[in-house]
Amino acid sequence: MRILLLLISFNLFSQDTECPGYVFDKELEGGSKFTGECAEGNIPVWGTKNFIVDTSFQGFFNSEGFLGKGIYTYLDGKYFYGEWNTPGEILGSQYSRVGRFVFPDGTYAEAYFNNGFNATGFGIITASWGYKQGMLSNSALNGIGVTRVDEHGYSLYGTFVNDKPNGTVFVEFDNGEIISNYLINGEPVGDGPSPIQEADRDQLEQIKKFLNLNYAELRERISIIDKAMDDFNKLVNETDAEIEATTKRSKFASKRSLFIKSTQELLAILGYKVGKTDGISGPLTAAAIKAFKQDQGLAEDLPNENLLVELQKQVRKESNAGNDSLALKEPTLASNGTGFFVSNDIVVTNQHVINNCAYLSDSQNNILEIVAVDRLNDLAVLRSPIKSEDYIYLDDDPELGELVYVAGFPLSLETLNFTSGAVSALVGNEKNITQFQFTAPIQPGNSGGPVLNAWGSLIGVTFASINAVGILESRGVIPQNINYGIKLDVIRDILTEYDIDYDEGRAYWFKPSQEDVAQLAKDTTILINCFK
Repeated sequence: MRILLLLISFNLFSQDTECPGYVFDKELEGGSKFTGECAEGNIPVWGTKNFIVDTSFQGFFNSEGFLGKGIYTYLDGKYFYGEWNTPGEILGSQYSRVGRFVFPDGTYAEAYFNNGFNATGFGIITASWGYKQGMLSNSALNGIGVTRVDEHGYSLYGTFVNDKPNGTVFVEFDNGEIISNYLINGEPVGDGPSPIQEADRDQLEQIKKFLNLNYAELRERISIIDKAMDDFNKLVNETDAEIEATTKRSKFASKRSLFIKSTQELLAILGYKVGKTDGISGPLTAAAIKAFKQDQGLAEDLPNENLLVELQKQVRKESNAGNDSLALKEPTLASNGTGFFVSNDIVVTNQHVINNCAYLSDSQNNILEIVAVDRLNDLAVLRSPIKSEDYIYLDDDPELGELVYVAGFPLSLETLNFTSGAVSALVGNEKNITQFQFTAPIQPGNSGGPVLNAWGSLIGVTFASINAVGILESRGVIPQNINYGIKLDVIRDILTEYDIDYDEGRAYWFKPSQEDVAQLAKDTTILINCFK
């Protein structure tokens, strides 16, 4: 609690902080970050502030900090959901706010709270055993209230001091029976419990009326908070949708630029004048595309991916016909790698497998289209014109010591290579947590291939092996089977980011044999040729 009070005692933003419109992870003084909307004068209107101690506040702000409604989440998972810096009732000497305090074990309090976030004022605290409702002080009943005990099926009405009944109390059972008793500090005094007297029923009804009226007022206040947070979530969702749309437009522009550059390069190989092969479509590129379509009798509205395929076909056709001038400019096979299907037409591989390639093809000379690239994590996503009947399901991240299978096309071989080993470490080179190590043998050409578990499901992508010669020269030893894969979460991220469908789980209802996994790998893994 001391940490919370310290954090919220400082202004969220200084007036000279640049915060125009909507911002992501804006660095704040002290190391905290803000994501959300800023209004005139750089005052945050709504958003999320993440503190350096891993706590956070989501909701509405002003220049002084939290204002109105919001959720403060603590390190241990509990959170306060309610009003901040908003005038409330004066109860005793405490300046109170309304809200809901929820704890990890499911206990929650709906109440008026003091500045120390203890329920002080009218409220209800609900727990696994039942609830207590009434006048609270430091989260304990102090005044008129009721304690409900579900296990024993009764409710205890009266006046309490630090949760202990004092004075005449009324015990109402679920069967309708009501008894009264006199207690001091929770202990019975006098003759013990007796049936309620008619003269006492009015007192019991007055207690219930007090509790009901105050609870109705409290619920009305909390319903206002709920409405405000619904508005907050609506703002977040609307903003997320706009950001997603903007991101998609940006990705489309990047993809279009890649297509134009590939088209320019192929048109140039065929002898058409395109100007610079820079991915920017100008008059020369447009004229060259139009001329190529006319020369080949292609429709003017031919889809981009089909245009690229037709260009590749013409390059191969003229090359096979012995066009000497073309042969000088024709891309040649520079390298190869491995890829695998995660849906009927989507192939995952490494970014370095496709880097700087004029075009990509599989072993049957089908042209592979680049869909997405993640250079940081060395991943690429391709689309195949030939649909695969089978594909690999995504499972879980690797576990230390578990059996793995690796498939690929090493050393320029067109025959699938299938090896086995184990997960030897859950971090990669230089302790990279997005990678893992395995012992299944691999060779150049294995890059981009799947790493499968015993169920034939994907747990990673092969991308590198340790430099044995370098280790021998520097340390005098030859390392054995230290190979690296990219973890599944990174693969999910790029597929999700580009709205690419994939399946999760296991391809088999029963644990398959090694031969079954090998067959699945054969059916879903392809050779990728890079032409430059």
